[in-house]
Amino acid sequence: MEKKERPIILTIVCIIAFIGVVLSFPGIFSPFVKKMGDFYPALFGCIIACNFISIVGVWYMKKWGVTLFLFSSLVNQIAKLWVNNWSATDIILPIIFLSVSFFFYKQTDENL
Repeated sequence: MEKKERPIILTIVCIIAFIGVVLSFPGIFSPFVKKMGDFYPALFGCIIACNFISIVGVWYMKKWGVTLFLFSSLVNQIAKLWVNNWSATDIILPIIFLSVSFFFYKQTDENL
């Protein structure tokens, strides 16, 4: 089996995304998130976990990583709209990550 080499730009975007996910993890326990509702900290934690798992998938050049990040980003945006916490800047980083990921989507592997 031929090993696919990860492009440099995808490596940089994945590292930035890893840092973002790690920095957002403590937010699960913040009072601000707890005020949004009883369900929101659990949902926010699941979204962060899915983002982390999907970034690992993109790091290893897997199609499921890009797909999982797309779905978790959509759920995140819908949840933020639902609790009236959405802003236009919340969509910039996911769009950048998805744009770079979809640019290299044909090079990714379908296998787990």
